[in-house]
Amino acid sequence: ADQQLNNDDFRSQERTFDLLTQVVGRAGRGKYEGTAVIQTCNPENDVIQIAARQDYEAFFNDEIKTRKMLIYPPYCDICLIGFVGENESKVRTASLKLTDRLKERLVGDYNDLKIIALGPMPARVSKISNKFRYRLILKCKNSKRFRALMDELLRFTGSDKAFNDVSVYIDINPENII
Repeated sequence: ADQQLNNDDFRSQERTFDLLTQVVGRAGRGKYEGTAVIQTCNPENDVIQIAARQDYEAFFNDEIKTRKMLIYPPYCDICLIGFVGENESKVRTASLKLTDRLKERLVGDYNDLKIIALGPMPARVSKISNKFRYRLILKCKNSKRFRALMDELLRFTGSDKAFNDVSVYIDINPENII
């Protein structure tokens, strides 16, 4: 339970709750009683306690308060900008360059957009198949204007040499932030 719970994705508590309530729910069926054993280093954790009780309403109320306070969905959209390449220095440089370009555009033509940027930073799994991965996470509103800015940034990556040998992708409301 602890591995998923301590994941850096904002949905980690929801996923942990979902998994644990499935396990607890399957422990007993119909007239048969069952027991679920949850192995954890933190049995006092609220999510684990609420899941063990299968208290969906309590989980929702806690989770929605946290998401509102930290400005996570459903109070915003999430945009993941990923950078992938074989040379870590080039990947890092590209991520910083795009972030600088984003900041320039947000004080320029796109100063009406409210965006909270987290990063850039190495991805949680920073190297896969000998390719380094960085990410920039944006808390935003997925509007036509925001998508126009993302389109402009992608076109910028195609015209700047800092992005040679670095792939850049944008994923709005990704299933995982890895």
